[in-house]
Amino acid sequence: MIAFVGTSGSGKTGTMEYVTKQLTMQGFRVGVAKHIHDEGFTIDTEGKDTWRHAHAGARIVVGVSPNELAVIRKTSSEAKFEEIANALRGQDLDVALLEGFSAASSGVANLPKVITAMDARDLQYTLRRTRPPILAITGRISRAQIGTAKMPAPLIDMKKEGFLLTSLIRQQLRPNEMKDMLSKAAVKHGGKCIGLAVGIRAAYIASNIFDQDLSAPSKITCGTKHCIAEAFRTLYPKTSVRIEKVRNDKVLIESHKTRLTLQLAPKEKNKFSRITEVLTVPDKVLFDSVNLISR
Repeated sequence: MIAFVGTSGSGKTGTMEYVTKQLTMQGFRVGVAKHIHDEGFTIDTEGKDTWRHAHAGARIVVGVSPNELAVIRKTSSEAKFEEIANALRGQDLDVALLEGFSAASSGVANLPKVITAMDARDLQYTLRRTRPPILAITGRISRAQIGTAKMPAPLIDMKKEGFLLTSLIRQQLRPNEMKDMLSKAAVKHGGKCIGLAVGIRAAYIASNIFDQDLSAPSKITCGTKHCIAEAFRTLYPKTSVRIEKVRNDKVLIESHKTRLTLQLAPKEKNKFSRITEVLTVPDKVLFDSVNLISR
């Protein structure tokens, strides 16, 4: 379960909608739970048959249509979080995204969270009420000109970098996926190294975009050493991967619909002495820029 936390109007619903769509396209089974604070709110529609049955005293009303099954259970008080969690756990899901639940409430406090905020002041307000772990920060604040050095998590602009958030959540769902990719690439590469690990990180970002395109990239160009290219050859064995003669630390991945450019941060890369560091640091530490263009 992952909680999306933020004030009203900060971008929670739009962010969750994007994540739900992208994870579903990658084959994950996604559920969503929304806490509605409006007093007296009902999911049912007044005057409809289901409403009339509940109004007459039925504790549970089940509505069935050709494409939906809705269970409405009347309660005397608000359901506790554990009841909601148990209901989600019984639905054969890979991940449940939670919206509108207090970050400090029992059950939510220790969950991974995505924070949405309108501006710096709004962010500070939410941070004071939110316990780690925090996966990312997004919302309207991502388009404001503010410093990111002291941010407790990566700042992601959903319009330009939404796939980076998808990548972070995918890592929560499949924590060993990148390690497995690295081990597979190491077989042909002759062993693991820092450069190959950086290449796996780049290829992993690309897989959050191109695997949804129903086709592999048509061309991959690496303006860097062989290690990076080897990682892409492992993930996309049928795609042409070439290395430019002039090293510019840039990786270009193209399909008929999309063009992704990754600019490596060589100064930062040289600081790492362990492969585990490369696999766990934020994307924006390894890459100076990540640019996606739709053709």
